Amino acid sequence: MKRKKQAFTLAEVLITIGILGVVAALSLPTLATNVSATQLAAALKTSQAQISDKLDAGMVLEDVDDARDLKAFDPREININTVYKGLSKYLNFNSVEEAHKVYTLNDGSLDATWPANQIRQINTKAFIYITDFEEDLKSEGAVAIKQQGGQVLRRIATVYIDVNGYTKPNRFGYDVYKYYLAQNGRLYPVGGADVSLFASNGASNESMNWNSGNSDYACNWNTPGYGCAGRIEEEGWKITYFGKRAQDRAKAGNSNN
Repeated sequence: MKRKKQAFTLAEVLITIGILGVVAALSLPTLATNVSATQLAAALKTSQAQISDKLDAGMVLEDVDDARDLKAFDPREININTVYKGLSKYLNFNSVEEAHKVYTLNDGSLDATWPANQIRQINTKAFIYITDFEEDLKSEGAVAIKQQGGQVLRRIATVYIDVNGYTKPNRFGYDVYKYYLAQNGRLYPVGGADVSLFASNGASNESMNWNSGNSDYACNWNTPGYGCAGRIEEEGWKITYFGKRAQDRAKAGNSNN
């Protein structure tokens, strides 16, 4: 005797739809957060590689072993305009029209204002801001740095990258990141081991490390976010410290800026 097939009742269908709705409501914010983090990390990786690769090509063309010897960094007449003019042979720059305000990650306080004439756009969205051109040598610590595998023996400049330009929230660790330009023409993230070794003259690879406990360079939502570039690279170009609530707080904090 065949059993009659049982259909779902309307109540059962409604209950199932309700459950799926709850699951979706809980999952979508997390999914959106993950997508945002992935996009920002990818944009940072692209911008960092673009700058480093172009500078490396410039050193080959000018036949120099130290980025300080690039014509763009000629110490006899070095300023933001001569640097950008010299680097424009290798990097495609576009000027911007407005000053750029940058904020800290934790409380959204104003950290700095980048003048419009000192910013350049390097791709569809990303801004680059280069400063601190003084020759910063660590010759007495070079041996110690090399022994520990450090790559930064000289800081040519400090380079900031905002991966999405004027798009808010414009916060360190969210869409703004800090790097050192080293003698080899590569960018090294603040918050990473190489910059830490350089800053400590070879004494420690944790002096400015994102996980060293140094509140200025730690990377989480309770810190300024200056060392987050180091964390992202160390964790395989992933942003693991984002959370939906923290993102909403960051964006809301900048809504009136």
